[in-house]
Amino acid sequence: MKIKKRMHQIYYPVTLDFGNSKMPPARAFLALIIVLGHFSFFGVGFLSPLRNLAPPAVAMFLFISGYGLTRSFNKKGIAYLDSFFRKRVVKILLPAVLVAGLHLLLCGGNGTGLLEQLRLVVTRGNTLLPHYWFLWAILFDYLLFWACHKLLRGHVANLAILAGVIVITLATALAGFDRCWWICSLAFPTGVFFAEYESSLFSFCGQKEFHYWLTLIILILAFIACYLTRNPIIWTLCYVFVPIMGALIVARIPLDRLRHGILHFVGMISYEIYLVHITAMSFLRGDSIYLSSDFLFVVITLCLTIGIAYGVHSLSHIITPKTN
Repeated sequence: MKIKKRMHQIYYPVTLDFGNSKMPPARAFLALIIVLGHFSFFGVGFLSPLRNLAPPAVAMFLFISGYGLTRSFNKKGIAYLDSFFRKRVVKILLPAVLVAGLHLLLCGGNGTGLLEQLRLVVTRGNTLLPHYWFLWAILFDYLLFWACHKLLRGHVANLAILAGVIVITLATALAGFDRCWWICSLAFPTGVFFAEYESSLFSFCGQKEFHYWLTLIILILAFIACYLTRNPIIWTLCYVFVPIMGALIVARIPLDRLRHGILHFVGMISYEIYLVHITAMSFLRGDSIYLSSDFLFVVITLCLTIGIAYGVHSLSHIITPKTN
């Protein structure tokens, strides 16, 4: 009994951390999950079970974006918005433009002009690359974040961000856009609010082991309840609970101790990996080249994806050098 009590005192209270030191390995794992999950769309059957993990991984990226922007704004104040477009928006847009150009070069287009492409995006949600909905969604989220904090103050700005995301979620769903456009959109404002209240949540969960597991169980039950409704609109709430669960798990796991260079390298180029992997898959199983072996297809695609992603990442930094 004394031993058990002593062990409890050693581990609790604990400090839960969702800080920057854990982000590179977390992003690396998320990017890998998304890429491996998307192989199933190119006929790789043995990776099809991972397809269902790709949407939660994308939701975690949206969550981390909302969380990171809010933490930075709270730390630097309104001055953070002065260089927002140069430091944030351009870093999202430029790699996407470079990858889109590469995709047209390697895989060709769909025979439509630029203006028609834009019209299809706005009216139907059709993009040049099927996963580029994420680019438009994250751009909207970033611009919404900037506008709300530029015009409003405090919690009102965060509520306006939530309202804006809800509006675009309903608009894209009612317009018949593919589910990927709106199903996990609430993950971004969830990250915003999580950044505001994480200290209180982590304080509660870190006091006792019972608090931590109780919180996780409540989130899991809420997720199951929403999922069982079989209503896609209600399913959007699943991606409120999933990233909070993910944040609690990451906060408990010592990912910051994983100092393996490969993880940090992949985490550094995780966004570019997301942008490029469909181009690599389309090229290696396209009209000109078709790798019939699933094993070779997966291995070569991963190598090509990482190589091109690093090239795009480096070129983007050359074009837009880091400024203080």
